[in-house]
Amino acid sequence: MIKFIQTADIHLGLEPDKGSPWSEKRKKDIFRSFVNVVEQVKKEQADLLLIPGDLFHRQPLKRELKEVSSLFAEVAPAHVVLIAGNHDYLHPRSYYRNFPWPENVHMLMDEQLGKIRLPDLDTTVWGCSFWKPEDGRRIYRRERIREPGLHILLGHGGDEKHHPFSTEEIREAGYDYAAFGHIHRPGQLVPDRIVMSGALEPTDCNDFGPHGYWSGTLSKGGCRVQFHSVKNCEYKKREIPVTPKMGSYQILEQTKEALADREPWEISHVIFTGRRDSEVELPIEEAGQLQRVVKLLDKTQPDYQYDKLKEEHKGTLLELFIREMESREDSRLNEEALYYGVHAILEAMER
Repeated sequence: MIKFIQTADIHLGLEPDKGSPWSEKRKKDIFRSFVNVVEQVKKEQADLLLIPGDLFHRQPLKRELKEVSSLFAEVAPAHVVLIAGNHDYLHPRSYYRNFPWPENVHMLMDEQLGKIRLPDLDTTVWGCSFWKPEDGRRIYRRERIREPGLHILLGHGGDEKHHPFSTEEIREAGYDYAAFGHIHRPGQLVPDRIVMSGALEPTDCNDFGPHGYWSGTLSKGGCRVQFHSVKNCEYKKREIPVTPKMGSYQILEQTKEALADREPWEISHVIFTGRRDSEVELPIEEAGQLQRVVKLLDKTQPDYQYDKLKEEHKGTLLELFIREMESREDSRLNEEALYYGVHAILEAMER
């Protein structure tokens, strides 16, 4: 039986939400999380560290490779096996191509599916690297493996432009386990058999949901994996309900209250919902200055005062439309038609 740790889409060198007060900290947190994963290899006495792509966010610098290399050397005799993804692909002048890795580090650099044999583990690791940002080949489809020992696939992709695959193709090829990268949401595509790593940390403000790394044990009798959450940052949506009785100040205070109970690692998308007085402006600028707010979205609807609108727009299409809709039978459908019709006419009048 072998023990492994799996992580992908680390995107070292990325500065998420660049220009925000927390962007530099996020860049450092990503590196710190990666260091912690490597240290887990030693702590758990794992045999393998699997990195299926996008260790870096772009072409790595030589000094960055030296930094990572020194970390990998410390986990020996554990093996580190990695491939290049679509972000850190093997550019013709990539420092990956000639970098002198320690003896325990193995990079599958071929553009075609290749393998590295690890005799001490009776294990073969299969994989290939991206040589360009997009590659739509179904590279993982192959004849069934007949060789003895354990067989692991390192893959990166899952959409039309990045090594598309089906779980059936992977199972038919006979791999004992497949570790994938590229899709940032972690998950078991086939329980304990085919696992999408997910990003170690969220890489942009739309990277919702859990992030972290995987550990597992593998033998010919099967595999067992476990997800380990990393919580240096988590983007979450916070809905702020608005009513027609609320003014801008009240809305801002309610926003502050809603954000007060956040965990220290949470960065928020603030979404205003409900109906507001049509003459009240949302405190967008003020709310945007609150700590750890990355986006604001107005999903409120104006609460129109139809009698007032009829008076203000006598003799216009707007008055005629309101009177016509009010003369119809009361129903939710007619109420919505009145609202959206008034909204459309007012917008057209403002152009």
